[in-house]
Amino acid sequence: MKENMRDFSVLKQRILQYLDFKGITKYECYKNTGITNGVLSQPNGMSEDNLLKFLSYYSDISTDWLLAGCGSMLRDDNQTKISKIVPIESEFESIPIVDISVAAGYGCENPDFIEVVETIRLPYNMLRRNRKYFCVKVRGESMSPTLLDCSFLILRLLDRSEWNEIKDNHVYVVSDRSGRAYVKRIKNRFREHGFIVCTSDNVDKANYPNFNLMEDEINTILYVEWYLSAKMPNINATYYDKVNHLEDDVDALKSQMSLLMKRLT
Repeated sequence: MKENMRDFSVLKQRILQYLDFKGITKYECYKNTGITNGVLSQPNGMSEDNLLKFLSYYSDISTDWLLAGCGSMLRDDNQTKISKIVPIESEFESIPIVDISVAAGYGCENPDFIEVVETIRLPYNMLRRNRKYFCVKVRGESMSPTLLDCSFLILRLLDRSEWNEIKDNHVYVVSDRSGRAYVKRIKNRFREHGFIVCTSDNVDKANYPNFNLMEDEINTILYVEWYLSAKMPNINATYYDKVNHLEDDVDALKSQMSLLMKRLT
């Protein structure tokens, strides 16, 4: 058996193919088998000990298929036969759908203790390898019309060493040390002044003002890599709104100037 277990990356690929076929998430697999959390997301995470744990729990998988790629995937010969390994580009990653406060706060520091109820599956080639991802639902209108209420964001947790490289005017989820989480467009001022500027896309700055967060106030930062929505954002509406607000301001200014001229005369 050891002779056939040299290439653990191939075995891991077949295990992922089996889980996909059975509709089992990686998180369920970790919980059921006792396999070390995260190994199925690492290039060389699988080991002989983890493989034996997997085989002991999922006894319907054919060891001939798993170890050598021979025959059918399942022990029952009546099940679908698999003739080749599916390329990794066509495999899917299950990403937990969590509350934004979980993604930006407790969950990032203790991801293995998140209770996963729902997941969303994305192809591996849409994601970076060996990175922690979460899916959250947009709530509110602060980023409207760019990000619409009830749409979904795919977030990648940034290591603290990446904070200085945050791109200006890109969208991030930021949490502070008080437990509050924000979806904002960021201006990076870490290098010069030690803070970031958090801005909203909503033109109503009275209700959605810009604000700064100092580096020592920040708990976590997650980059918004993907935006998923059934609605198409109407960016043109933003510009029309801005023009309307500008026209209102000009009208108000004209009225004030008119009153001032009357008083002077």
